[in-house]
Amino acid sequence: MGYYVNKIIFGLLNPMAFGLFLLTVGILFGWRKWRKTGLTFSTLALVWFSIWSFGFTFPNLKTDLEELYPPQRAEEMPTADAIVLLGGGMGSNTNLLVYPEMCQAADRVWHAARLWKAGKAPVIITSGISEEWSSVPLLVDFGVPRSAILIEPSARNTEENAKFVAEQVKARGEEGNALRKVLLVTSALHMRRAELMFRLAFEKYAAAEGSDAKPIEIIPAASDYDGLLWKDEVRIDSFFPSADVMADKSRTFKEILGYWGYRILHR
Repeated sequence: MGYYVNKIIFGLLNPMAFGLFLLTVGILFGWRKWRKTGLTFSTLALVWFSIWSFGFTFPNLKTDLEELYPPQRAEEMPTADAIVLLGGGMGSNTNLLVYPEMCQAADRVWHAARLWKAGKAPVIITSGISEEWSSVPLLVDFGVPRSAILIEPSARNTEENAKFVAEQVKARGEEGNALRKVLLVTSALHMRRAELMFRLAFEKYAAAEGSDAKPIEIIPAASDYDGLLWKDEVRIDSFFPSADVMADKSRTFKEILGYWGYRILHR
């Protein structure tokens, strides 16, 4: 699906939007004098917001996804032809920022550098529209030479990451630098969806090459673990509503929705 279609679909289906929809319907029914119906929808909205904003509801939703890709030491990972680093964890250095800003998921960049330093691949392919001004400077600060970093500068989401990296891989193959195996670096929460999209993109590339071509092997190299830190832990603040909890669960819901939506559409 296209970039804007993805944005619109999740924008309409994310927990905050759906809760506001229920509340709006409740208010409209109440305004139209159908008070019982309005109260029902308003109550559903309250219950819905409570489910997503309290820490004790579905406490391991994120952990269950992260556990699919257990943490591994860089030195114990297999070798590959390239490390593919998905952007999204950094803020670009601009005329306002002297250095790139390390945001949530910036662990990806450090883990890619860690894998390169461990000798697991000779090059790092960064993918994302702002990677040249965000991840790349930090990789260089971490000791990765600029000559060992390739940039895919156009991707705006994970689907485009997979598509454009596959195109870059195809171009390298035509130049005699074919890749057979890559280490895919992204957040553990994001890995299942990213791995699916990359697998389908690489299979499409292999099919175009001919019946004898084998898809590029993807080795997940997850980082940025968060849910595992709080596994099975229900604290006192879990019983108070929190905007942060709702945002966190919404992000997890996006991964679940995106994975199954993409899998169903690309059967």
